[in-house]
Amino acid sequence: METVCVIDDIRLAYADFMANNHYPKLESLNNWGKNRFFFSSYFKLIEDWHHTEQIVIQFNRQYFSLDTGSAPDFMDKEKYMAWLMGELLT
Repeated sequence: METVCVIDDIRLAYADFMANNHYPKLESLNNWGKNRFFFSSYFKLIEDWHHTEQIVIQFNRQYFSLDTGSAPDFMDKEKYMAWLMGELLT
C-alpha cells in the first residue's frame, strides 16, 4: 500500500499493517514503536523525535502533530482508530 492520502484508506492501512508478516512481531514493540512503525510505513513522516512521543506526519497535504503518548493501545483497533480519526479530522 502506498502513502495514505484519504481518510477512508486509514482503516485499510491499519488492517494491512496488522496482517503483514514481514514486520517484526508487533508484540515486541512498545506502543510508541508500533505507532512509529505504522506511520513510517503509510504516511510521510515530517519529524520524529526519538526522545519524545511526538510524531509529525503529512496527511492529505496537511501536517499533523500526533502525541502518541495519549494514544490508546495500538492493538485495540476500535479505540485506536477512534483516536487517530479524531486527531486527523479536527
